[in-house]
Amino acid sequence: MYDSLKVECFRAFNSFDLPALTRVNLLVGKNNAGKTSLLDAVEMVALGGRVTSLLRSAKRRAEIFSESQDERMGRELDVRHLFFGHRIQDEAYFRLSACIDSIERTVRSDVRQRQTEGVQLDLLSEQADLGPPLEIVMTGPDNPEGTTIPVSMDGTLLEYRNVTGLHPSGGLALVWFLGTDGAEPRVLQQIWDRLVLTPEEDKVISAMKIIEPAIERLAFASTGRMSESVAFIKLAGEHQRIPLGSLGDGTKRLLTQAIYMARAAGGVLLIDEIDTGLHYTALESMWRFIIESARRLDVQVFATSHSGDCIRALAWLQTDAPDLATEVSVHRIDRSTSVAVRYSAADIEVAARHHIEVRG
Repeated sequence: MYDSLKVECFRAFNSFDLPALTRVNLLVGKNNAGKTSLLDAVEMVALGGRVTSLLRSAKRRAEIFSESQDERMGRELDVRHLFFGHRIQDEAYFRLSACIDSIERTVRSDVRQRQTEGVQLDLLSEQADLGPPLEIVMTGPDNPEGTTIPVSMDGTLLEYRNVTGLHPSGGLALVWFLGTDGAEPRVLQQIWDRLVLTPEEDKVISAMKIIEPAIERLAFASTGRMSESVAFIKLAGEHQRIPLGSLGDGTKRLLTQAIYMARAAGGVLLIDEIDTGLHYTALESMWRFIIESARRLDVQVFATSHSGDCIRALAWLQTDAPDLATEVSVHRIDRSTSVAVRYSAADIEVAARHHIEVRG
């Protein structure tokens, strides 16, 4: 597990430390405090300097300059926003490092002038006041030799369809990102197919029962259209299958969290706005499931939230299951400081009792 995280010149942070990490880490703070940026940073460190780490974050945030008309090409991703100050220029960089058992794992992205053959392009660039063309060099523990990616003079990176081939094949980085939009049914089905008839199948059903105790079974069925599927639920006492969507967003959210948790076994799970779609009465049970699953499957969890109810649920957990609560810490993020403020579940319980605000 990661013990700490440090970011330099990355997105909204000039320099920021996230120390004393635990198995489950909840990041809280005001809007635009940089909570999701820290999830991006953890993902990049876990991907070890692979070029795909540049693409994932930009695509999730729709940081897209334009769409190519050529099907062989992808989108122009505006990678300037990965760098502090939203600027990409010669000698700009960001550095992300995390410690695992006191061993540092560091990823760097450095911008430099691109070496071109001839001078015509440079002359045209200077006449347009755009400066010389640039390139990004990505390095990390899974890409120690570094990979060079050309970027346009306005700081955009063209997403070729085969861009994933630009990094060493290596082993699969066990890091999964669950955004606020959830996951596509086809992705859930692909993961679910790996879980069927394993002990984790029952664990997923148990998670969904937090909201609907009558759920007995889950299955995916094809809609008849290419690559499309729909999740169906079997409820106790019902003779017809029920589309998952009929049970509301909360049930689907818990299903997605449970499936992603199982898939992330032995790795890292990142959850943006972990309480999305969930009523406050379900939050303590959600935390129980997340912590028990993370402990059982050896998963380290990083999640974000704006919700006071989500934090107060940890206070209830501290009272009802202190052994589980020791696995959790809350980190308040504030860009005006250089270090996160850390609270244990016991601290949260005290704050809740005395009505002390910890979200910033």
